[in-house]
Amino acid sequence: MSSYTITWSPNARITYYKILEYLEQNWTMKEIKTFIERTEQVIDHISQHPLHYPYSKESDTYKCVFISQVSLFYRLRIKSNEIELLVFWDNRRDPAKLLL
Repeated sequence: MSSYTITWSPNARITYYKILEYLEQNWTMKEIKTFIERTEQVIDHISQHPLHYPYSKESDTYKCVFISQVSLFYRLRIKSNEIELLVFWDNRRDPAKLLL
């Protein structure tokens, strides 16, 4: 199975770095390293198996809960063989504020 190309939307980058900033302020380097490694594993898995995660027809997105506090939303573009990472979402936040 071929993997899809991963692209990061500006919002995905911003929300990812905000989570890293939060971890830096409230946790140790060990937790930061674990989060980064888990993110890399999940993105690699998504690139190989993009249909594995729940799909929302309403927003045309997939949702991967990769740690209990964080979900990654992404969009699959089959024609261009691309996956666009949209946002890293803190699951403790109000879901009504999530705009995709």
